[in-house]
Amino acid sequence: MNSLAALKAAATALVTLTALAAPATATAHQKTAATLRCRVQTVPGHPITFSPKLTLRTRTVKVSGTFELTGCVWSDGTASRLRMGTGTATGTGRASCGGASGISGSGTIKWYDRSGRPAGTSTLKPTLTSVNTYNPGDSLLAGKITGGPLSGHRTAGSVTPTSDVTPCAGRGLGSVHGTGTFRVLG
Repeated sequence: MNSLAALKAAATALVTLTALAAPATATAHQKTAATLRCRVQTVPGHPITFSPKLTLRTRTVKVSGTFELTGCVWSDGTASRLRMGTGTATGTGRASCGGASGISGSGTIKWYDRSGRPAGTSTLKPTLTSVNTYNPGDSLLAGKITGGPLSGHRTAGSVTPTSDVTPCAGRGLGSVHGTGTFRVLG
């Protein structure tokens, strides 16, 4: 398998986890036209993990990870109370280096204000049920906030692997780091 196929596998894995995490980009803002944009990345030293490792063979895989949200701002310039967060997400799906289906899971985000004080917790659920394409820069990450700040809002985003994904084609991919952008759709 070439490095493009391995990159596809890592992007699929990131999309799977991020679909679980995507709703976490909410704040206590009720505008319907504006979009909240946050930077997201895996926590240094704590990558997204896969058990068993992703390989060329499709099988049930558990994915879990911790991520950071920073620099959250509204597209219309409205002040946002929630500026950063730390989230965790877990899920399962039928996955391989080339795609995933039957994705289910959940997650939480602990939000903090600009001073670093706790500002609420969001619960989230993925709405993306399959990933069968390679496009790490533009892969839509869809979810719904089911509790806490901005409950009921939907999210979208993109993420790109930042660690080596070529092991997927050989011994398997057990973990991956990534970075990208999440948006809460008002």
